[in-house]
Amino acid sequence: MQMINLPKKIDATGYDCLVACIMMVCMYWRVERPTLGWNVPTNLGDPEWDKSYKKGLSYVRSSGLPFNNVRRLLQALKFPLNARLEFLTDVHQLEHLVSLNTPPIVIYDHAFYLKGVKRTPWHAIVMTDKTTELIVGIDPSLSPKYVTKIPETDFIEAWKITQNATIIMSPRTYRIRRVITPSETLEKWMEKSQ
Repeated sequence: MQMINLPKKIDATGYDCLVACIMMVCMYWRVERPTLGWNVPTNLGDPEWDKSYKKGLSYVRSSGLPFNNVRRLLQALKFPLNARLEFLTDVHQLEHLVSLNTPPIVIYDHAFYLKGVKRTPWHAIVMTDKTTELIVGIDPSLSPKYVTKIPETDFIEAWKITQNATIIMSPRTYRIRRVITPSETLEKWMEKSQ
């Protein structure tokens, strides 16, 4: 599986991590799909991107941005992307999105993951890769390093608390077919059906 390369990293803490993740995925799609009707320049260092990020922050601070409201934020920014909140079945679906070069924003219980350390109860990262034991992502709160590698078993438990909440953003014309991996082996399923 090829690792997704996010083109620009944004430093954010607290609840701003979600907006930073949204903006990084927007930047990713700006580079990947330059011919869409973008109202921001190709140069990701242009001040217009900072303005968009600040608009996103003010939008979130005024609306509270429930996770399922990301589409409205994208409309307010006039970005040609769709977004939806999904409660995925398992990590295999995240892996499938990454294999399609569609970076998922995963939301997990940060306090649980950090074993009760006082932090925001949930946290957002952009998943960019998965190894046999690790979930690899870009974490806006880890500036200047950004890359985080979370043991898969710990991640699964912390992600389960948010009901496996995942924000999927893609161009409006992009269709993603859901892949569901059976949780039981074929033998167990056949035994039940007899």
